[in-house]
Amino acid sequence: MDRALAPPSAETWARRAAWFWKAHDVNAGPAPLALDSRAELLLGDLESAFCAGAWSAVILLAWALVEDVERRRAAAGDAAAPAADVDWLRERRNRVAHGGGADPWLPSDERAQQGDAEAAVRLTFKALFAAAWR
Repeated sequence: MDRALAPPSAETWARRAAWFWKAHDVNAGPAPLALDSRAELLLGDLESAFCAGAWSAVILLAWALVEDVERRRAAAGDAAAPAADVDWLRERRNRVAHGGGADPWLPSDERAQQGDAEAAVRLTFKALFAAAWR
């Protein structure tokens, strides 16, 4: 493993936090997020993992939040299939959590890992705000 276990610099942390909340603001709508205590905790952990650069943890935490939204949507009688980006996140989460397969996630390129983590954060805010608008 090439990475040492050290926190990112304060500048990197601040840059990532700004990006995280910009993703929030881009997806915000007329209704604020109404999160239960579990979702609030997970969202805080998602932000911390993102700012720390813990990309695989971001994928796992994002899926925990999105899966809850999807289950509530289905329980409310919405029979529509999940959006393609939800399937993408589920597939990424499964590769991180279970490994295996000819093409496991965890690419060696950290930029690719970060790109997937950013996509997961954007999808998480999209799903959370869509649920708040319902």
